[in-house]
Amino acid sequence: MRPFHNYQELLKAVEARGHRTRVLGYAPDRSPIVAVKVGGTKKPAIFISAGSHATEQAGVTAAVELMDRLQTEHEVYIVPVRDPIGLNGYRYALSLSLGQEPSIRSVGEAEALLRERGEVLLDKDDTLLVVLGEYGYSNRVLYNRFPKGDPILDPLRGRRVFFPSRAEDQEGAAPLERAYTLVVSLEGEVLHLNRFHDTPWAPSEVRCARLLMAEIQPGLTLDLHEHGGDAYWMSARHQRNDEDEKWEQEMAGEAVRAVTDSGSRIVDESYSPGSFFRKLQPGVFWLEAAVRGEGLNLVDYAAHTYGPAFTVETGMRLPFEERAQTSMRVAQAAIRVFGQRYA
Repeated sequence: MRPFHNYQELLKAVEARGHRTRVLGYAPDRSPIVAVKVGGTKKPAIFISAGSHATEQAGVTAAVELMDRLQTEHEVYIVPVRDPIGLNGYRYALSLSLGQEPSIRSVGEAEALLRERGEVLLDKDDTLLVVLGEYGYSNRVLYNRFPKGDPILDPLRGRRVFFPSRAEDQEGAAPLERAYTLVVSLEGEVLHLNRFHDTPWAPSEVRCARLLMAEIQPGLTLDLHEHGGDAYWMSARHQRNDEDEKWEQEMAGEAVRAVTDSGSRIVDESYSPGSFFRKLQPGVFWLEAAVRGEGLNLVDYAAHTYGPAFTVETGMRLPFEERAQTSMRVAQAAIRVFGQRYA
């Protein structure tokens, strides 16, 4: 297993496997946001997504592999990529404003291009932010960099900001290989594409996922992500009733066992993803969306609206195939328990 070079390659791979894609809508560049239906006919349905953060490509590969490998009587809807622009890379993101992909070979060359062609909003402390065409571009992550409503961001309200992948040692996220998509909210807050699920105003990619979920009413949602470490963890959400919460914990426990039985590591006992998480069991954390703020991500929204939902986090410091296999094992384990619930 390997990362996909670009979104077109992924779509061709899905087609070559004999799967029929359903177009849910379009990204701003007119790339289709697609879903694939697999599994059986039993309900409630299962929803799986990946690729809302373009640097986290193992989940994308896992989502495509799961189209063939899942064994369940339940309907399964898979959205393998929620950010096609980001998957296509930083050069591609720049082409949306420049008209063609620039011949740049490094982040340094990208910075020089941004200074030359863009309207510079910030160039300080190794952080560069410009407006170029309809979009913003940065040389690095801006998440949590600005207070909400900072006047510097006024020209970018309601717009996307792309920054490049920079990792030298993470397969699937080499320098310039991906474009991480941020969105400046109408209130002037820098958020990433996995937010806005609870807001009337939302990027098109978010709306696609939200409308599909409203249609299928998923009883289980899995969102495949990665983090910067070298071990596995997952986050859950408090459920609306005791029965859902009981099964949530059983699914999480079985997922962790599937990881450890394979020889992969879960995070250490002392690990904490952040102050808005509370440990549920080894390798599993409850996320309190209200404490975090920033609105609801896909899993927050799914848990609040439909039922058990998990964010799967594999470690990007690990070999790519291990990361993808871990995501697949977690999904398969959770779905096995889900099937037992409705047997």
